[in-house]
Amino acid sequence: MPDPSAIGAARESLAYVIHTSGSTGEPKGVMVEHRQIAALCAAWEETYALRPGLRHLQMAGPAFDVFTADLLRALAYGGTLVLCPMGTVLDPQALYRMLRDARIDMADFVPAVLDALVQHVEAIGGDLRFLSTLVCGSDAWSPDAARRARAACGPSVRMINAYGLTETAVDATCHVLAADDELRRARVPIGRPLPGVRALLLDAQLRPVPEGAIGELYIGGAGVARGYLNRDDLTAERFIDNPHAPGERLYRTGDLARQREDGAIEHLGRNDAQLKIRGYRIEPGEIETRLATLPGVREALVIARGDGVARHLVAYCLCAEDAAPSPEALRTALRAQLPEHMVPSAFVGLTAWPLTANGKVDRRALPAPDVVEAASGKGYVAPRTPMEEAMCALWARLLGVPRVGVHDNFFALGGHSLMATRLLMETHALLGVELRLRDLFDGPTVERMLQAVFARVEMEDAVG
Repeated sequence: MPDPSAIGAARESLAYVIHTSGSTGEPKGVMVEHRQIAALCAAWEETYALRPGLRHLQMAGPAFDVFTADLLRALAYGGTLVLCPMGTVLDPQALYRMLRDARIDMADFVPAVLDALVQHVEAIGGDLRFLSTLVCGSDAWSPDAARRARAACGPSVRMINAYGLTETAVDATCHVLAADDELRRARVPIGRPLPGVRALLLDAQLRPVPEGAIGELYIGGAGVARGYLNRDDLTAERFIDNPHAPGERLYRTGDLARQREDGAIEHLGRNDAQLKIRGYRIEPGEIETRLATLPGVREALVIARGDGVARHLVAYCLCAEDAAPSPEALRTALRAQLPEHMVPSAFVGLTAWPLTANGKVDRRALPAPDVVEAASGKGYVAPRTPMEEAMCALWARLLGVPRVGVHDNFFALGGHSLMATRLLMETHALLGVELRLRDLFDGPTVERMLQAVFARVEMEDAVG
């Protein structure tokens, strides 16, 4: 192997740049150096019990920093990296089959994907006891979901709740759940800093807060990235000198947290407008900027509604009454510019913003989207056949809405990719026909979905 120094490589050399969603409408490129990656690998080896021969599942795409984690945990320690197609990630049945058939030892999930997988395992009477380590991270993991995952895994599987950010080279803290952890608190903790990492809870004056008090979480130590690419102003704002340890840099996470009496840290949410939807970190400003450039939209606001897996984005657009674009036109335009997880589920057109007494936009007064009426471009059409009636009832139950018409759009009603996989599973159970995710994306209405069902039956009859 050539000497890295012979080609000018050093610990401080750049390893990669990965972009995160930007609050001003522009993505931010995070610069991670080789020394941060080396420190992270050393911390994982000790905490995650990495060793040669383990089989790791690669579920994250290269635009997600967990991709780096999956890659390094496998290849840096003599393991095997098993690549997982995106369609399999979003299909609990296929994902479970792959985990089992590929003899996966270690897998890193976002909570929503893990919860869907556990629901499938429960439904078929299976288990996840063949795993050696299960990692959950990138979003809040509820105690109930963790309890159910433990039941599926049994006591021998190492279960870890991980916390980190792109700016801290993936993972910064983790909590290893004991086999008998009863998880009776309101939150699963994010635990303690990894070896070589420092986690500080500070107030607005950068003073440490006492145990049990809420503070902003700052991360220091070997994993803190170099900064943002070509953004010296933002780097100076978010990467600061540690006033309590001269020479050390801290990353200001924007997350609120507190330390429990046992020393573990609990994550309490964001202190800014940044959102997390099904594991993805989203800056609504980026979506708002794109919306404001579309014909007929003067201004836009994007917020999150709902909880857990049902949490979804809603876009509010200030439009002229005589030139308001349809929700479907806005959705189509955004899909051409943004990844699917950043496309709002619902669009609400307004002629004026609701304002507070001091003239600011009153976000709490923004009307809830009337998804049942807004979801269809053709107006509500009731089911006309017993099969349409059964499918409309299934959609209404899964989406949590009072009624669904045959022309209503699944995604406009608040559906998303993870819910789509559950819909396909239940459709298979109801009608005995197995559809693909692409069938739903191409025709996201009850009418179009049943057309796909009939087409699939005809094709199978022709082949048979």
